[in-house]
Amino acid sequence: MERRDFIKSVGVVGMFSLLGVIPLYGSSGGARQASSVMPAASFDGKLKGPFDLAFDQSGNLLVTDPPGYRVVRLNGEHKPVSWFGAPGSRPGQLNYPRGIALDSRNRAFVVDSNNCRVQVFDEQGKPEKIIGSIGSIGGSFATPQSVFIDGKDRLFVSDTRNHRIQIFENYNLTAVLGDMGDANDQFRLPTACAVRSDGEIVVLDSKHGMVKFFGPDLSFKRGFGEPGSAPGQLNMPQGMELDPHGHIWVADTGNARVQEFAPDGTLLSVIGRHGSGPGELQDPTSVRCRGDRIYVADNGNGRIQIFSRDRKGAA
Repeated sequence: MERRDFIKSVGVVGMFSLLGVIPLYGSSGGARQASSVMPAASFDGKLKGPFDLAFDQSGNLLVTDPPGYRVVRLNGEHKPVSWFGAPGSRPGQLNYPRGIALDSRNRAFVVDSNNCRVQVFDEQGKPEKIIGSIGSIGGSFATPQSVFIDGKDRLFVSDTRNHRIQIFENYNLTAVLGDMGDANDQFRLPTACAVRSDGEIVVLDSKHGMVKFFGPDLSFKRGFGEPGSAPGQLNMPQGMELDPHGHIWVADTGNARVQEFAPDGTLLSVIGRHGSGPGELQDPTSVRCRGDRIYVADNGNGRIQIFSRDRKGAA
């Protein structure tokens, strides 16, 4: 991208430079239906709607593509090197995959959302394990959306339409956080969760427009946010990231922006506005921080945008 195509998105504090756009084009080969790991040469064109992002231990970027029923792996130069998944409900097949996270063994845990399960794939993208099925009892799911894996390899699943977070260890359900309702310790359509270094669990309570904090004992501690479009408000947010400073980055989907908050809920910066030009967003669904770069899944525009904070412009 030439410099004249760069734009800057002014935040509450500082500025962000757009480093580049990944349109994610591949070859023009026909779509494949087999459930297997496919080389980049078989990648059938542009991703239809990148939803979530995760980095593996080699620095490759894994991207879920729900309408394409697959996960695409990009190398350090953001070129597709392989992909896995195919439409269906058999092991290794996917139906609208959304969230993705990697464990200490570099295995990919993929939210197979419309199949109401989480599938585990090895480093090569071969299916290894299935967690859950459709339902409302513990260990089953209703349109789950995201996963998070903490430093102990515990698996946290945002069981969105069951309005709860389920926690697994070694594939076994160990705890359930929340249920449907409007109390502090209840949710309406939780879409993301994460764990802070002090053990606090952070949940993105989408319909309430809130970020909520829970202790290791699952008790509610505090929260911030409310529905709306003003700075600091949230409109059906879909994705969340905790950076090394403890800041909370939220993909504020309905407002076509990403907002950065301090741990106490103070708004620090805003990236993006509605549109399809460079630096503009349409239905962003995921944000990932890696070094000084911020990767945003610009779902509605079918691309990933990469930003970097301009420290000279920061207050």
